[in-house]
Amino acid sequence: MNLPYFSRHPSSQWEPLWLSQIPQIPLWIWCRPSALSSGFHVVIPASMSVAFPKLLPFSLADILGHLAIPPQALSAVSFYGQNWYAAAECLPALGNPLPTPTAEMKAEISVLIHEPVASAFPYPLTAPAAVDSQPEFEPEAEVADDPFETDLESETEPLTDSLMVQRIEAAWKSALQIERQLTGLRQKLSSIQTSLGKMDRELTADERVASDREDRDEWNDVRRWLRDLQTKCHREIKTFDVGMTSGAGVRNSLEQSFMNQIEQRKANADLFALRREFEKYRKDMASLQRSMTVTLQSASQNGTQRAQRVLGKIAGKIREMRARNREPIAGTNMDRTCRRKK
Repeated sequence: MNLPYFSRHPSSQWEPLWLSQIPQIPLWIWCRPSALSSGFHVVIPASMSVAFPKLLPFSLADILGHLAIPPQALSAVSFYGQNWYAAAECLPALGNPLPTPTAEMKAEISVLIHEPVASAFPYPLTAPAAVDSQPEFEPEAEVADDPFETDLESETEPLTDSLMVQRIEAAWKSALQIERQLTGLRQKLSSIQTSLGKMDRELTADERVASDREDRDEWNDVRRWLRDLQTKCHREIKTFDVGMTSGAGVRNSLEQSFMNQIEQRKANADLFALRREFEKYRKDMASLQRSMTVTLQSASQNGTQRAQRVLGKIAGKIREMRARNREPIAGTNMDRTCRRKK
């Protein structure tokens, strides 16, 4: 069942999107991903590109219409991993059939939407920071509905060697793009891990005097979160450095297979098994990307932001205490009784 966009919760996995123009093959949609909180991604399955090699049997207007998104809510669109186009450039051709993505393209359309001020759904676009629990990543729960894997498993007829090679190339290029994004996530995790370590400290003398028992207990609880989040950041960084993307993983062997067999178009008796290896690697890379993103968001919400909030509250009490005691502020004593009489 296709729900209107403004009634959808942020997706936790890829969801099928059935269009009346092609009811036998679904598109796959991810609403409000972490990198596009006001929009969605739509994936064109490979089987559709094979069935329609030139033009797809639907337009961007058909997708927006099925999601109950008015054209005036469109902000920008990125077709197949290329540049973003403003709504003014897309609206004249909104009803034209979409071109079929080639094997060199990323078969994904990204759409940025103007969200209404008073949203129709009663939940925040960004989940609030948890106090007693922290989101955990469960790869098995998400990769089961991976659209690429679903398309692979649903094939009932063997493909030609040429089509098999094209799909291996698409899976490998998608994995390389994810790898570049993982490099950026690794840098962000390293930076926030350093920030968490600096925040994990004892209260200063002024902070201890101004704070009460409840503030000190809350800060001790924050410090436990900081240490736990540092461990999780370190684990994700280590997984990236010495895991599947490193020489210790399968990346180098897959790269050699791609260069020696796929690029050279050498005959291979078991292209299907080779394609399955490339698809599994791409899926594992996507799972690692989601895991690193969840850890980064949690480190920000439950770590640095929470620590700053508690320290800010204590700093306010320090200012109140100094005002009551008329202590020197910036080298000037505010108490008139301490001034020298002329």
